[in-house]
Amino acid sequence: MSTQRGALPTAARAWQIAALPVLALLGIALPLTFATHAEPFLFEFRAIDLLPIYATAWLVLAAVALPVWIILTLALAGLQRLRRAPFPLMTRGLRVALVVLAAVIVAEALVYCLQTWLGTFGHSFAVPDALVLAVGAALGLTAAATAGGRSRVRTLGGIGAVCTALGAITVASLPVFGWHHDVRHAVASSPGPNRPNILLLTIDALSAQHMSLYGAARPTTPNLAAFAQQATTFDRAYADGNFTTPGIASILTGTRPWTHRALQLPVWALDPTRRSSLPALLSRSGYRLGYVSTNAHAGGAAQGFGGYFQFSRTDRTGELTFCTDGLSRYLRFICAASEVPPVAELNHLVDVVRGPRGNLEYDPRLAIDPALAWLAGADRDKPIFLWVHLFPPHSPYAAPAPWLGRFDASPNARDPAHTQPSWGWLESGLPADRVRTLEARYDESVAYVDYYSGEFLRQAQSLLGPNTVVVVTADHGESFAHGYGAHTGPGLYDEIIHVPLIVKLPSQTVGRRSEVLAEQVDIAPTLAEIAGLSSPADWEGRSLLGECSAATVAGISDARPVFSMSFEQNPRLAALKTGSVAVIDGQWKLVHYMGALHYPKMPPLHDELYDLTADPGEQVNRAADQPALVQRLRQLIDAELARHGGSVRRQQSAGQAARPAN
Repeated sequence: MSTQRGALPTAARAWQIAALPVLALLGIALPLTFATHAEPFLFEFRAIDLLPIYATAWLVLAAVALPVWIILTLALAGLQRLRRAPFPLMTRGLRVALVVLAAVIVAEALVYCLQTWLGTFGHSFAVPDALVLAVGAALGLTAAATAGGRSRVRTLGGIGAVCTALGAITVASLPVFGWHHDVRHAVASSPGPNRPNILLLTIDALSAQHMSLYGAARPTTPNLAAFAQQATTFDRAYADGNFTTPGIASILTGTRPWTHRALQLPVWALDPTRRSSLPALLSRSGYRLGYVSTNAHAGGAAQGFGGYFQFSRTDRTGELTFCTDGLSRYLRFICAASEVPPVAELNHLVDVVRGPRGNLEYDPRLAIDPALAWLAGADRDKPIFLWVHLFPPHSPYAAPAPWLGRFDASPNARDPAHTQPSWGWLESGLPADRVRTLEARYDESVAYVDYYSGEFLRQAQSLLGPNTVVVVTADHGESFAHGYGAHTGPGLYDEIIHVPLIVKLPSQTVGRRSEVLAEQVDIAPTLAEIAGLSSPADWEGRSLLGECSAATVAGISDARPVFSMSFEQNPRLAALKTGSVAVIDGQWKLVHYMGALHYPKMPPLHDELYDLTADPGEQVNRAADQPALVQRLRQLIDAELARHGGSVRRQQSAGQAARPAN
């Protein structure tokens, strides 16, 4: 990078100088940080999938960095041609600034790698951003001002160039691994006569225990309660997982997480479960499908179902700048790549540049308006399946006026930055008044989404007509008790997994309440039976139509247990040995912890048994005085794990071996 005796760089070499930050980003920072992030990816993907994940991260960074490189090159070349003062000084200044920027990028990557490495020994520390910037700037100035520094810059530039070129080569893997992961469907048959329209409304992080419909003290859900007066409300419905990805996958595939294996946030259900999913079944049966989601992780494309839908509308929300449902249609591994630190830092930078925006990105109208517009213009030659996913009351809990302050008039925690929960056991370190305020803000967000849910249901039913079945549910709940905040982790408290389930049959006008145990995997079989379709053999749920029909007095007579689980720290495709499983059987609930779990501030974990009738708050662990009951419930869990808990490869091999020869 040196020039003759201090002369300014020639225009022909301006591109090399401008390339320094790009090479530092794509050729040094990305390989270093990706290497430290590879182990978590191996929990979620196959080892071979690391190649397209890296390629996706490289492509995203290149799409941002290369235009900047071109602009800087033109700027340097232009300044070089202007030899009158002060342009030579400006040229030198820009050159030094580019060296400093490259040094800051490398310093940031090295600090991240050091933090990750120390974390493997149980140590953690945080380096202030200002310190990283200062150190990087000092290194950059030294490199630009000394001969030895310029020599090292040339060496690092060469290494960065080689690694950048290798990264560019990996992009060729993307079409090999598939740009998207949609499972394409067969040609649809003609729909049967009088098949109903289906409206599925899923609400993110909505806990049944925080809904006045389910007995909460605060008037959080008057609109859903009014809707339920002409529907069937299931008082004991449970999520099969405790965060978005497994919950939505269970709803759509009719299989539990140990079967569909959507165990971590940026992954999707296995191909066989998607091929036999509810969207696949309805699509093959002649339905016209559409979805709208304001949570990328609950989008049809991100979950691998996009190929079954003729209509979709996605919106960018929160910090998920690159992990969007829309980009998932074209880049299969975009959500995983968004977790790689250089890409994640760009997400953060975009948020900083945009500045405070309130909580408007969680506005339910982002989903409701396009959904209603599609319904208004959709052809009615086929029955319609519309799935809408609303993001509130998911954190941050800062609802807009007039809901903000309704349940807590204090000036505390009134914006997105101050209404983020402390996840998992980190909440145990919060003052009690802070937890109470967050809970009140959450309840305000519940009331916020309830208002728009009621408006949407009213307008959608008017557009679809009386021959419509409506299902309202949630992917999971939210916790403010047991010293455990938000959701995910091994926590399977009822506040997290007890979710609403409201089913309104076509032309139903009389409300009912059911005490039958239900779970998310029951939704697909219920909708299939209502549509006159047979459930696929691999679905694990059962139809609840008997409980919804006023003509059926007895309803569902055979009691059965339901399950919920978290295996986010278990390799996705390996045998299930690390996580937690809850089984609810009658009034009893057993939570079984498996393997070596690692979460911040996690207390010693032992199996927990609760009597949900006498102790709905799950305060008294009865495991010690009910050993026979614990053993029986453990046997239920063990039996299911024996069927579904093996490695995916072994299960698939066994399935292929069991198939008869053609």
